[in-house]
Amino acid sequence: MHTILFTQFQQLKNSEYFAEFQQFIEQTPTGNFFQSPEFLEFIEPVRGYKPFLWLALSASGQIQGSLLGVIQSDGGGVKSWLSRRLIVWGGPIVSETNKTDIARTLLETMKKTARGSAIFIEFRNFFDCSELNGSFEASGFRFRPHLNYVVRLDDEKSVTGRLSSNRRRQIRSSLNAGAIVTEPESEADVLAFYQLLVRLYKEKVKKPLPGLGLFMQFWKSPSSKTFLVKYNGQVVGGSVGPVYRNEAIYQWYVCGDNGVIQGVHPSVLASWAPIEYGLKHGYKFFDFMGAGRPDEEYGVREFKARFGGDELSYGRYELVLSPPLYKVGKLGLKVYQSLR
Repeated sequence: MHTILFTQFQQLKNSEYFAEFQQFIEQTPTGNFFQSPEFLEFIEPVRGYKPFLWLALSASGQIQGSLLGVIQSDGGGVKSWLSRRLIVWGGPIVSETNKTDIARTLLETMKKTARGSAIFIEFRNFFDCSELNGSFEASGFRFRPHLNYVVRLDDEKSVTGRLSSNRRRQIRSSLNAGAIVTEPESEADVLAFYQLLVRLYKEKVKKPLPGLGLFMQFWKSPSSKTFLVKYNGQVVGGSVGPVYRNEAIYQWYVCGDNGVIQGVHPSVLASWAPIEYGLKHGYKFFDFMGAGRPDEEYGVREFKARFGGDELSYGRYELVLSPPLYKVGKLGLKVYQSLR
């Protein structure tokens, strides 16, 4: 078995493997947006994100597995250097035979590529990876629990019935008060939403926020949706996330100017918007993309739980490639948070 690397969507599209890779992701049960050609095309032009796609090939040249990761950094200069991490959402994807061997090959190849380019690697699991534990452990990764909520979009009555009574009241109250859900009409709309996110991350989240380019890509790309909550023509909330082949709709970022307008709950309406969209357009599920560690208090978890999703704990895998730089980066984040 050997591997081949792609770093550009056009490079992949022009290769002999493109059609086979598309089919492989579609037919493998764990295939998802973040391991698909669509994600490679989506993320490649965004500043601060550098994608890597590895394909594991059999001796006869057939695809046996794939792994798509993104080296991400924040800001410029020293900040960028100390924030370099390789993030993998929902991977690796491997065929039903020789799973552990294929996964190990992909993990070891990824490690070689990442050394010198990333300080640590983190897998954010979208499915049960317990069958691959041995491969991850053999490659030096550490597992830690991490929660998520996924809302089944079976039918409107069932979905609304699983909402908490408080969420149903807040959605109804927001709409009755005059709030509306819409999509951006201009870059100014996207910028207004982004400015709300900037304030949220500065005052509450206290972590670096990706640049505006990512959110412009959410608006422009056919592989994603941007929902805005407006009141009297002003953007007061919104959410963004990818969509995947009428199967899944994700929430990557959400925010709202909460507690300002009587009866209006922007964050609630912004999270309900993709669920409602998914229901109307035949999607199978809505993914909140994370709800924190089970052993840590996390207010956002309670917010997400009230939308009636199934609580999942697929966890994450982590590997520190450069312990000294990792410690410096962690210290820098604490300083950043204290200054904020």
